Amino acid sequence: MDYQLIVTICVIVGAMILFVTEALRIDLVAILAMVAWVILGVLEPEESFQGFANSATLTVAAMFILSDTLIRTGIVQLIAPLVVKLFNKSYAAAIFGMGIGTGLVSAFINNTPVVATFIPIVNDAAKKVKMAPTKFLIPLSYAAIFGGACTLIGTSTNLLVAGIASNYGEKGISMFVMTPLGLIFMVIGMLYLIFIGRRFLPDEIGKPLQDEGEIKSYLTEIEITTLPEEDNGLTLKQLFEDKDIEVDVYQLKRGKETINKPQPDTPLQTGDILVVLGAIDKVKQVIADSHLDIVGSIKDKNFPEEETKLVEVIIMPGTRLVGKKLENVNFLWKYRANVLAIRQRGKRKFTHLDSIKLNVGDLLLLQTNERGLQLIQEEENRASAPFMSVSQSALKVPQKRDLLIVGATLLAAILLATFNVIPIVASAWAAVVFLAIIRIISMPDIYTAIDWKVIFLLVGSLSFGKAMEESGLSNIIADLIRDILDTSMGPVLIIAVIYLITTLLTEVMSNNAAVALITPIAIALSKAMEVNSLPLLIAVMMAGSASFLTPIGYQTNTMVYSAGNYSFKDFFKVGGPLNLLFWIIASVLIPVLYPL
Repeated sequence: MDYQLIVTICVIVGAMILFVTEALRIDLVAILAMVAWVILGVLEPEESFQGFANSATLTVAAMFILSDTLIRTGIVQLIAPLVVKLFNKSYAAAIFGMGIGTGLVSAFINNTPVVATFIPIVNDAAKKVKMAPTKFLIPLSYAAIFGGACTLIGTSTNLLVAGIASNYGEKGISMFVMTPLGLIFMVIGMLYLIFIGRRFLPDEIGKPLQDEGEIKSYLTEIEITTLPEEDNGLTLKQLFEDKDIEVDVYQLKRGKETINKPQPDTPLQTGDILVVLGAIDKVKQVIADSHLDIVGSIKDKNFPEEETKLVEVIIMPGTRLVGKKLENVNFLWKYRANVLAIRQRGKRKFTHLDSIKLNVGDLLLLQTNERGLQLIQEEENRASAPFMSVSQSALKVPQKRDLLIVGATLLAAILLATFNVIPIVASAWAAVVFLAIIRIISMPDIYTAIDWKVIFLLVGSLSFGKAMEESGLSNIIADLIRDILDTSMGPVLIIAVIYLITTLLTEVMSNNAAVALITPIAIALSKAMEVNSLPLLIAVMMAGSASFLTPIGYQTNTMVYSAGNYSFKDFFKVGGPLNLLFWIIASVLIPVLYPL
């Protein structure tokens, strides 16, 4: 075994461990791998970093921009009322309508913002028909996955497979070549969710974040209206610590003066307003047990105060909040909002929130006021909003003129690529340039719309394929599979093996990384067995998108995981049979629709 082969295996195994354990961000792992190939002598710099010029990477970047523009001009708000009406008819009608609406849009634009925009709509619609949102949110994510698998541009994994195949000199993959199988998957998937999957979906949500007994960081104001003469000179320490009341005084307001984080020995005066941070029951204890006459907005009203708004928001992918500690975000000053609790990977967290690193799909419970709510809603309407509310406010009115222009421009880009007038990478960027020239989008919008984490992951993933090709690893694995399958059932088993390996990898690591590892093997296998490579590539594409088994295999799953307060086993129960069903269907139909 030569040096290049040993190094390639070691780097790939190391990267897979980091992908699975998430010890480092996946985009950082991808960059680390690109650097490692060069330093260790496996690839030349232009080979390791050539993914930046790959058509798949550039197309994905353009589609991020077009997707963001279409979402912001109101495509979801346009179709949402039609979907919501079906919730009043039956569960089957609701799932069908939601699936068709979400799937249709997801077939042509990035499905993550589509799901994010639909979450509050589905939540509200479910509650109006007195059904648990948990019956609908997993199907919402799955429907977006179904739709994304129907076209070449529906998901970055499809474009990545096409890009790798092009690098290997394979014939280009057309826009709708996977559509027949994708539509079959969608129909069968929807029927499964309606008649079988619904039995595995929970009827009740788990413990809510808005748990008064658990919240440790409620923020409120307490006014000292009278201070008895014997208590003149009373300090914060005497008021709280000596009485064993565990709260933090965030601010002391005295007239026009504001003291941030006042010292324990600060003397109190009549008229002082204390901004107190602590558990709700502890704040109540201050009001109930203190001999001081503490009044204000919370004394004469039910607790929490009427002006207080509790808002749940979900962290969006590819935004500035991902990977940051909460203490470095400062919600209080930016949005006049205090973070009360976080649900991260299915676990509720109420303490030591400042030290928590935010991840995609984290659900934050915010305490704010009317002005803060307005700031939050304004932020949600910006390009590449860092978070989205999971409760529905008034639907934004679609910008019909802009929506029509953006939709027509996207359609023109798709048609130009479909009829081979110009490649998809050129037509997609032509659409971006056109929309920028007519000022529907700005250059800052373009920069912020691109999910750079995905771009770096794609570039790094392409370097894996190149390293496997240069070291001969893909050929070795392909020969091994060929030898095992020589006495097999033929096409069905070949497709079944490729699909199974890809779908299992997708459940434990990034789907882009998974298809980047398997695509070179699939191409090498087709050459070793002297068969058509397209069926194997279709199997990789479909399996790379069919991530139903866990909430971490696909971004939309991660988002509904927190928004619906699901457990890990909920995805396993619903997604396990669906994964198995799709594996069987793909193994049987791919050789029929795309002969080897």
